[in-house]
Amino acid sequence: MLWDPGALSASAARMVVAAASTYPSEAAEAAKQEVPQLLGRGDRERELLVGLQLDQTRDQLQAMAGLEQEQARAALEAVWRAQLADLLEGHGEETARGLQELVDHLTRKLHASMVEAGKKARKRKQWRDALQPLPAVLDWYKVNAFAGILVAAGFVVLKCYTIARGDLTTALGILQYAGLATVVIAGLLSSLPILTAAMLAYAVIQMIGSLSARDRRAQSAVVILGAFVLAAVFTPWTYLLFAAVIGLVIGLVRRRGARKWMCVVYVLVALCGLPAVVVNLAAVWLPHEIVTFRPGALPHGRTQEVSYVLSEDNAWITMLITGQGQEHTIIRVPDDTVKTQTVCERQPIHGKPTSYVIDAHTLWRVITGTNSILSTSANTGCPYEGL
Repeated sequence: MLWDPGALSASAARMVVAAASTYPSEAAEAAKQEVPQLLGRGDRERELLVGLQLDQTRDQLQAMAGLEQEQARAALEAVWRAQLADLLEGHGEETARGLQELVDHLTRKLHASMVEAGKKARKRKQWRDALQPLPAVLDWYKVNAFAGILVAAGFVVLKCYTIARGDLTTALGILQYAGLATVVIAGLLSSLPILTAAMLAYAVIQMIGSLSARDRRAQSAVVILGAFVLAAVFTPWTYLLFAAVIGLVIGLVRRRGARKWMCVVYVLVALCGLPAVVVNLAAVWLPHEIVTFRPGALPHGRTQEVSYVLSEDNAWITMLITGQGQEHTIIRVPDDTVKTQTVCERQPIHGKPTSYVIDAHTLWRVITGTNSILSTSANTGCPYEGL
């Protein structure tokens, strides 16, 4: 059989460089085993040198990207083509046949690697679609970092203003005494109940949409299980139930293709979800505490207050008072006037159905009787209403 040395050496060089660039892969391993044997022709030292050259080819390609990588690939192919052409000139048809077999073998391995890479890419896309909107949010923040900072800052400012019941001085006092970093981090963490409820609703929507796609069912099942566990730990069970129902309704409407009803559904969701968002904004990240004072420490003869303790430093305690009949106001008292501090838990108010919805326990608490995964007992109930 006649062989074209130029075409064969060019084709082999292209396959060798392509295989080296896919490391780690079966194609790269095949090239690492067969190319040194072919070029070394029994010379152990020569085989080692060819193996090192393959490693250098791989490292150069993996260290570059884009146009720079393409230019390096062309230069490396020229080097390998020259070596392989010299090999064909110095040996007979048997060497040409071996080189053609190497080209065919690497071609098959590269094709298999491309198929496997395509499967992995599709699998990653399926997980990415199942985990939406988290990747979309992260991508948006990457592109719009400054806008994201403004949104987070606006959320924190609005939260402090809501906690202060619209009093700007009290809002600034919260920032001053609790510290900006604490308010930012804790304020964002305190939004977990709403975020996990929204995640659960979206997971239900995705699950219903993937019922007809077998290759996405497993991802959707894992995502909805994770979203449910997070919501069970962080979200009041009433919010969890509402999120699941909303997700179910939106998913079914989408699946049926009833687009004319989507606007109505979204408006109802916004109207129902707005109170939950407002309640979340008004929720302080600290636990309530029953603070008992020594006689005469407070005006009007009071010896006990229900409050959020914002800071304890320099022998002073700063508290946001939240007891019955009182606005959210900040007071600072010497710590030697305080007898005891007891963490308490806000309880639903009898005769007020909305209180049972807002102050409902998480599903984890309902099932286990504990406040969270880490806690083993419930706190004392706060003695005052109107907190």
